[in-house]
Amino acid sequence: MSGVMCDLAIIGGGLSGGLIALAARRAQPERRILIIEAAPALGGAHLWSFIDSDIGPEEKALLQPLVNFGWRDFAVVFPNYKRALPFPFYSLRSDRFDEALREAMPAESILTGRRATGVSADGVILEDGTMISAHGVVDARGPGDLSLLDLHYRKFVGYELTLDGPHSVRRATLIDAAADPAEGFQYMAMLPIENDRLFIEDVRYEAWPDLDMTDHGNRIVNHAARFGWRIRSSARGQAGILPIALGGEFADYWNSGGVGVAKVGLRAGLFHPVTGNSLADAARTALMIATAQDWSGAALHGMLQEHAAKCWAQRDYYRRFARRMLRDMEPAQGYTVLQSLYAMDADLIARFHGMRLGWADRLALSMGEGPMPVSAIFRG
Repeated sequence: MSGVMCDLAIIGGGLSGGLIALAARRAQPERRILIIEAAPALGGAHLWSFIDSDIGPEEKALLQPLVNFGWRDFAVVFPNYKRALPFPFYSLRSDRFDEALREAMPAESILTGRRATGVSADGVILEDGTMISAHGVVDARGPGDLSLLDLHYRKFVGYELTLDGPHSVRRATLIDAAADPAEGFQYMAMLPIENDRLFIEDVRYEAWPDLDMTDHGNRIVNHAARFGWRIRSSARGQAGILPIALGGEFADYWNSGGVGVAKVGLRAGLFHPVTGNSLADAARTALMIATAQDWSGAALHGMLQEHAAKCWAQRDYYRRFARRMLRDMEPAQGYTVLQSLYAMDADLIARFHGMRLGWADRLALSMGEGPMPVSAIFRG
């Protein structure tokens, strides 16, 4: 086809782009929506997780049909203590994500294996020369020019493992930092799936973006051995590198992803400054776009730029928290900042994850054994 017309063109079929397509299709089914993804499948190979308190009821309604696994609570483990936190925890897998999008969208609205080489506010040019004319375009292809930001990186490799026998794990473990931290700032995460199957992920924070798959894999095997488990097989896996923004100028970063083009996800700087997670932001922006009556390129750009700039400014405290964790501490001691955080009131922890900390929370984080200095209370 040499030309296509639509109301909304979404470039990138990952988490942010896919959620926009789902939400927009549900909210305005009479309008034509295209989602364009260079890879053969939507969502890649990922397992996304979120805490129930991260999102509101509208976002939960969007995400609930995509959830593969859920737990009534989750645990954190540090050298000084082990604790369960009373918030439901959910995970969704990218194969279910792809399936749900294909169930919801007409087949001709999903263009996989098609790479965009030119993007404007109202049009897309694909690698094969196809020209798409759209009332509006949203770019969800991943980060802009990350060199414009002051960064560390959160790296992870995880595998779904089948064991020779049953395990006794009953709740999700968000952080297990009880192992010797001498190698640097790293921890394990663990999700029980069935009585002989679990997902184990090795996570580390470092100042460089290289990913050593072998080293991560060895740590996963060693972690299983700590519990006396023998691995029968490994199935689905995921690996990734998330930016942890310690600072930077939002306007420059926004424009680096395309001047005048609406952006979401990492490309818009919409991610948690400490964890790097973007799922809650992706759900919120998907609903913003889905319920907007004006999908013109200019209107979408204005709405999303204003939203992303506001979020960036409001999240300065979290960037300072990340700097405290990653710059003020030696790498092997970075976990102590999280150890202090997760010892605090459970509702404060939930607000931290949801980026809803108030002044009283900041005060609590700076008092006694809190992880932040008193000077952090009032700036930003």
